[in-house]
Amino acid sequence: MPEAKHLFNFSLSIFLLFVLPSVSFSEGTKQIVPFYAAGGKLCIDKSRNNFGWYNASPEFRINIYISDLTENFCFGLGKITKFDSLVEVRYQVKNPAGNIVFGPALVPKSGQGFITSYEEAVAGPIPASGGYNPIRHTPLTPGNYSLEFYYPPDSGTVYSYLSYLTFDFFDITVLSAAGQAIPGRVWSKAWQFNCGPVQPPPTASRFYGTMFILSEDSIVTSVNCNGFVGGTFSISSNQTGCSTTGNIEIDRQSRPGFHTYPQYKVFLSDPDSTIFPTGTAKPGISLPVTINNNCIDGSVDLGIKVTQDGLIEVLVEVDPNPGADPADVKITANVLANPGGNGFNIIHWNGTDGLGKQVPDSKPITATIRFIHGITHLPIYDIEYNDNGYQVAVVRPPGPKPDIYWDDSLLSDLGTINLNGCNGIQGCHFWDISIGDTNTINSWWYVSSTTTSSISFFVKRLPGSPGNIIGDPSFCERGLVRTYSIMREPSSNSYIWSYSGTGAGIVNSDTSATLSFSASATSGTLSVSGYNQNCGAGQAATLPINFYPPPQVFITSIDSVCYNEPAILLTTGSPVGGIYSIDGIVQTSFAPSSLSQGNHLITYQYTDEHGCQNADSSTIFVKISPDCEILIWVPSAFTPDGDVLNDYFRPVTRNVKEFSMNIYNRSGELMFTSSNPEIGWDGSYRGNPCPEGSYVYYIVYQSSLAPPKNTTLSGNIMLVR
Repeated sequence: MPEAKHLFNFSLSIFLLFVLPSVSFSEGTKQIVPFYAAGGKLCIDKSRNNFGWYNASPEFRINIYISDLTENFCFGLGKITKFDSLVEVRYQVKNPAGNIVFGPALVPKSGQGFITSYEEAVAGPIPASGGYNPIRHTPLTPGNYSLEFYYPPDSGTVYSYLSYLTFDFFDITVLSAAGQAIPGRVWSKAWQFNCGPVQPPPTASRFYGTMFILSEDSIVTSVNCNGFVGGTFSISSNQTGCSTTGNIEIDRQSRPGFHTYPQYKVFLSDPDSTIFPTGTAKPGISLPVTINNNCIDGSVDLGIKVTQDGLIEVLVEVDPNPGADPADVKITANVLANPGGNGFNIIHWNGTDGLGKQVPDSKPITATIRFIHGITHLPIYDIEYNDNGYQVAVVRPPGPKPDIYWDDSLLSDLGTINLNGCNGIQGCHFWDISIGDTNTINSWWYVSSTTTSSISFFVKRLPGSPGNIIGDPSFCERGLVRTYSIMREPSSNSYIWSYSGTGAGIVNSDTSATLSFSASATSGTLSVSGYNQNCGAGQAATLPINFYPPPQVFITSIDSVCYNEPAILLTTGSPVGGIYSIDGIVQTSFAPSSLSQGNHLITYQYTDEHGCQNADSSTIFVKISPDCEILIWVPSAFTPDGDVLNDYFRPVTRNVKEFSMNIYNRSGELMFTSSNPEIGWDGSYRGNPCPEGSYVYYIVYQSSLAPPKNTTLSGNIMLVR
């Protein structure tokens, strides 16, 4: 008959007072509060999570395991503490099928099922021995029963962070047919407790409870919380830490906020070994291990089959020296006994060593694979102070005290990292409120491991680009021989050189090549790629090579120049920007006075943007002759009568410049002025003929030859009509 039909028949028996035989073990306050002054209350907080809540998912349930129908269980609860002291709290019990087999009922505040003191909770459900008067349930099916609670929201459907409740004491005891307590039957994956107000140490509000964690491979370890301070906190355990991204290094890091997932069963006592047998250290890894190389990036996928779910650690020994070295790589990954597909778990190594350098092609590698047993992560949310540290012990199978590891680097600059392991007698993994408040702090450990024999393989990597080709990229003439070179590429055994242009012969010599360009060679691209037997040719390095015509260059100059003329600035070369030389000596001007008589070669050399050069030249003759001398002759009279003979007064000049001439009458009045010796006076003033007579001239001039000289001439001139 289904259990629901029996509810009325046995509901009365639930509340009957039984005088039980001696109970040697009760589970609840006795474990989490090992002495009277310690803190520790069962806490239900709907605003935080669904731990112990009505219809909660399996990972948040308070479970009581019943092995057979000869067993039953008792329970009791202490005073309820809540900000709203008038609220009524209800509870119910569900069977393994999820059906309610008792309740909903109000949590007792006195009488049956109410624990009045710490001593009653520790003594258990035996009133005659100082214990409490329990509520008892007789199961009708074996399996996990769950104890669930409910209280109304603050307002509407809202549960605030202040609305949590605590039970001063609680006890759950599973009894055999003989009335003997059976420890190790009460568990949850997401316990939640309150250890009193948060106060900086030293404080009496400390939690000294010890929890027993059953890993997926049936390894039992105990965690002595050793007096941490946390107010309300959540404690759970799993295989990876704060998340399940698949990246072990990320998953195991502590982080701000609530980040955990309940996976392992966490007991108040050592789990009953008849129901939860002890795991053994099995070989774990089924050989052979497959090797799959990736030529593109040099990575390697190791295919590993395992006999049970767990954690493996792969040590990729890049450095051939024994033991772990800086160049070696350690990969940690979760593995499954049944991962699907072909049954292999794929462990990826990216082909770089521990120093971040690419491992070259054909490098021999040795890998050692270790299967880790009893890997246990303990992410705890909202523990403000842990000044005493944890104490972890191996319970089943017996073993040495494990090392504890952690990585709090995401929390703040004060967050510590310990990847080498801590095995302190007093405790490990300390923090204060700046690290723990409203954060999830994760620690992990493992119990033992089994290791495979070494696995050897070679890296296969496509050669990378050889880098820049060193050598001349452009030419202004053909018929040349040039050598080009590259740096050695680590994954290349040889190199392939080629040229896309015509008229070039290549002699390849490993990392260098000599090219002979014929007179008819054309522009092209020089290419070189590395090659190895495992993966072939890699990415090519290229160098464009171009042949350019010489620039068109011109220079213009005068044929001759007097020896005593001033220096001439050299500017007539085209295109502009070249270099001038005189008789092979670079100059910027032609100075006749510093040169000898005769021909002098002027050369203009120009280099274009491609480095190609060309030149043009001309000759200038430096002369010493009478026509190089300075001459000025002033006539004494002129006849401006219109007969075209001697009609103008003007001097005869040669090699003069800066010329000026003024003519005055006898009264000193200016009659005429000129700055050009070719323009003379016609004997008039303001358009009217001047009278015959004597006039005065003043001439100032400078010689046009070197060195220039200023001279003034004056005298009388007769105007004759």
